[in-house]
Parts: sequence; C-alpha cells; structure tokens
Amino acid sequence: MSIVLLVVGRSCVSALDGSTSGPPDGSATRPSTSATCPLRVADALPSGDGAELVEAFRTRNKQITLCRTSGGKLYYFGEFSDRREPGIAMPAKRISGGYEAHNPPYRYDIRDSVVTIYKSGARIGQEELSPEPSPK
Repeated sequence: MSIVLLVVGRSCVSALDGSTSGPPDGSATRPSTSATCPLRVADALPSGDGAELVEAFRTRNKQITLCRTSGGKLYYFGEFSDRREPGIAMPAKRISGGYEAHNPPYRYDIRDSVVTIYKSGARIGQEELSPEPSPK
C-alpha cells in the first residue's frame, strides 16, 4: 500500500510542477489522482471535508502536510511528529520551486528539500526535509 501512495504522491507533485494554468497562489483546483488528506489534518482545515493530500514532508521531529480542500484552497499543516501538541493549519500557496505558508508573524518557506522559518521577516530556523509518502 505504501508503494501505491508513494506513486500517487509523486504523480501529484509532477502534476503540480507541470501546471501552468490557474492563479500563481495555488488556490485553483487542479485535476488530481491524489490520496485523501489524513482525517486529523482535514478536520483542522476550514472546509477540509474531502481535502486531498498534495505533498507531505518530515524533519527530524516535525511533520508538514500540504492539503487542498475541495474548494481549491491550499493549506500547510505543521505538527510535531510525536503529536505532543496540536498541529496548526495555515493558508499556503505554491511558489516557484516550492510552497509558502503564513501564520503571522511567522512565514514558512519550503524549497530545495528545506523548510525555512521566518519571524517578522528575520530567519529564525531552517530544517532539512524528507518526503513523507504516506502521512498518518
């Protein structure tokens, strides 16, 4: 099953990377064969019922899940891998080479296998990312 999800996840990434239509903020609904967004993540999103998994990553101790609602809105959901605290959902958008999410005063940039965290415009952290084909 994890191989199927990996293939589906990679297909979704390829579909997103190859798309040139729609707004640059990633809010448009794109045709997809993606997997379902994990229920606990979808439940944290506004209108998350039926959300699709776009992409997911892990750091040393965190998980980042990007899901798109049936209304076409993209969200970044960040949480500790051990779930010691509730995760947080925030609006996200597709940017050149990755994603950007905002939870003022914080900004999270994902690109080149790294998530960089900014507070009020100043970089406060950076972590290596690895793909997570089947977030639970």
